[in-house]
Amino acid sequence: MVSQTLLNGVVTGLMYVLMASGLTLVFGILRIVNFAHGQFYMLGAFVFYVILDMAGLGFPIAFISSVIAIGLLGLATERGLFRPLEGKALIGIIGTTLGLMLFLEGAAELIFGPGDRNVSVVFPGVLKIAGTTLPVARLVMIGTSAAVMFALYWWIQRTKSGTATRAVSQDEYAASLMGIKKTRCSFLVMGIGSALAGAAGGTLGPLFYINPYMGGVPLIKAIIVITLGGMGSIFGATLGGLILGIVEAFAYTYLGGIAEIIGFLIIIILLIIRPQGLFGEPFEFAE
Repeated sequence: MVSQTLLNGVVTGLMYVLMASGLTLVFGILRIVNFAHGQFYMLGAFVFYVILDMAGLGFPIAFISSVIAIGLLGLATERGLFRPLEGKALIGIIGTTLGLMLFLEGAAELIFGPGDRNVSVVFPGVLKIAGTTLPVARLVMIGTSAAVMFALYWWIQRTKSGTATRAVSQDEYAASLMGIKKTRCSFLVMGIGSALAGAAGGTLGPLFYINPYMGGVPLIKAIIVITLGGMGSIFGATLGGLILGIVEAFAYTYLGGIAEIIGFLIIIILLIIRPQGLFGEPFEFAE
């Protein structure tokens, strides 16, 4: 039971990692918590559903379509909404992201209806490893999530644009002196961060029912994860997501219904002990 619970926790944790990585990446550059990020995830799942079940084009094309479509949505959001709000009051930014969240949720309900949709099982069957039963679909989800995170780390560490992004997140003024434009980094980061939400929707679409309201809980979990790992830290989001997923899995198995409050208790305790999270740096809001 312990090994089975651990594997379930890893699967759940990887879902949190994909969601939180995109959210924290955007925060690290734009200093905006995109409250519509959960709806980007929801739309990614619906794009996956449309391409897979309605168009019948198969898992690879459906997954890539989810990533590209939501990435493009993120680019449009940065250019059309977030860039005009740069330097504006915080309450206006929060209101805009909340308005976008409600708009996308309402649009999805209008197009697809309020009911649940069941995505076809692409990879049926189960594997038994050392007495642990693991559905093949979840195994594919683990592999896909790991590949996406590896690609993200490679981009951040090995490419010129990734290096520029890290420079802007660490010291925007010094980066500007080196000729790095924040606007370009913001545009790119919003696209990649949104694409990660699309990847989460495309990866998890075959595992759960999808509906227009499915983005709320993953958003809350992602905020918990980035608070736990440290705002703006990709490594912290990865570790925080795995920690939360594993802790919740064991809590559900051994404690039952009270497991939902475990994540919030962790955050409360952590914020008391280390307000910036495990790997975050203290920061001050500009006056």
